[in-house]
Amino acid sequence: MSEILVDPFSLLVICLDELWLQSQRIVDIVRKIFGDKERAALELTYATNTVDGHHDFVGLHNIAKHIIHLKEGADAAHSTTTHLQAFHQGLLEQPPQGPHATQVMRLTNQMLAQKTVQFEVWKLRMTSLEQRMQNIINLVRENKWAAPYLRLGNDFVFSPSTS
Repeated sequence: MSEILVDPFSLLVICLDELWLQSQRIVDIVRKIFGDKERAALELTYATNTVDGHHDFVGLHNIAKHIIHLKEGADAAHSTTTHLQAFHQGLLEQPPQGPHATQVMRLTNQMLAQKTVQFEVWKLRMTSLEQRMQNIINLVRENKWAAPYLRLGNDFVFSPSTS
């Protein structure tokens, strides 16, 4: 408890840690849903001669939208922790009051550095997921033009010769 009085930034580390845990749970959920949609899109792309097969464009759009929002969140969290750590490092350069305070502040700065790295990992995971999403969009788009008939909905059959 006395550490919080010496360095209130340690409370921010707790909040950032919870943000990291929540973000990773959400990313894992989106990755699982995306994996299912990705598998279905790949299967439909390879089985283009099925009469009732169609891509879930709305589902793919919604996942792409969630990926964009998660990537924005990752960018914001990484930027925030980077600036917090830099500001805190400046506080460390001022002489703290006593060896205990110096030790507490160094520990807090190390924890902020760890959070910065964790949020950078989140950004990298989102960049990877964004690229996979783009690959599926490209695959579905290419499939639409390459297949002679691709059922897009219950009442509409796309044919390149009629467009």
